[in-house]
Amino acid sequence: MQKITERDNNMHQALEIYVHIPFCRSKCRYCDFVSWPERDGNRVAQYFEALKREIAAFNGGLQPIRSVYFGGGTPSAVAPAYLAETIAALEKKFGFDFPTAAFEKTIEVNPKTVDKNQLQYYRKLGFNRLSVGVQSFNDRLLQIVGRPYYAADALQTLEDAAAAGFDNISVDLIFGLPGQTLADVDATIDRLSHFPPVTHVSCYSLIVEPGTVFEKWQREGRLSLPSEKIERAMYHRICERLGENGFAQYEISNFARPGCFSRHNSGYWDLTPYAGFGLGAASLLLEKRTTDADGAFRRWTTTPDFEAYLKNPVTRTENHPLSKREAEGDFMFLGLRKTCGVDDRDFQNTFGESFETRYADEIPSLIREGLIQRADTRIKLTVRGLDLANQVFMAFV
Repeated sequence: MQKITERDNNMHQALEIYVHIPFCRSKCRYCDFVSWPERDGNRVAQYFEALKREIAAFNGGLQPIRSVYFGGGTPSAVAPAYLAETIAALEKKFGFDFPTAAFEKTIEVNPKTVDKNQLQYYRKLGFNRLSVGVQSFNDRLLQIVGRPYYAADALQTLEDAAAAGFDNISVDLIFGLPGQTLADVDATIDRLSHFPPVTHVSCYSLIVEPGTVFEKWQREGRLSLPSEKIERAMYHRICERLGENGFAQYEISNFARPGCFSRHNSGYWDLTPYAGFGLGAASLLLEKRTTDADGAFRRWTTTPDFEAYLKNPVTRTENHPLSKREAEGDFMFLGLRKTCGVDDRDFQNTFGESFETRYADEIPSLIREGLIQRADTRIKLTVRGLDLANQVFMAFV
């Protein structure tokens, strides 16, 4: 299996595909994603017709596929037939057979939106990796954040997934929740660590986003969050406990058993080109064979406006070539999310110069501050840098 510190030297010759399904059973109180509960079946059908048109109209160049990821929203909240139709559109456009393709194929599900039969159908469609939005195994916390299930439902989904043949299962967790304690964190880690089919864990600190219910509660003084000190203690406890249970931390928020890191997410951090389809989806395409000049990469974002998308699914709210400086900054701050950091040899191969030259002031300054460290030809975050990562990233953008 591929090591979690290894970089794919052919990344620029591959393409990742993301498909956004914006529908959910209910809207969580912390969520600012382009997603909402949709009860009108006609609207759902119209969305998938537009999605197929967008896929057919893709003109970003065809190249080998590295991974496919169906996210949301909640893909498991819609009829599986819509997913099958979307897969057929991707197969036709990109020339692969989804069930037999050897690349990573992930679908996100939430507890109580999926059963064993549905999971078996996903396996028949060709999905070989499952991402389950557990968030917590504490019923009190699940109710606070507005998740429409109980811990027992999440455990049942994991058991059903294993029974359906999924042996690569990722679990999403959130920490820093209102009223959450270190004991709550320990209890959640205990539960998932003793379930072998869970091979990957993504742990995210709660961010109160504008426009969410939590943001409204915060303005009204109704949101009691853990202190920054406790929130950081939770993060360090998660890192420690997952490490004790065989999960290696390979990115700020991601942990995996050996060989089970997310190839799709790793591609984002390695600046691998990706095509996003669906409402509000982002794309980063390679437009020139050489990446050491302005305009080698182009970034675009599909409209988040539902009506505009139905009318014209290639409507963009952002569409511009990246300058070389922008691409270099993206390479650095995304790559530094990985615990192995970034390798100067990769930077030179991509941009034609050393990052020691390009960031001759920034790198020594961050080292003096104890935020990054050198390791042979790499630089990477220190333990302190993991806590102050945004401060590091700002130095490169």
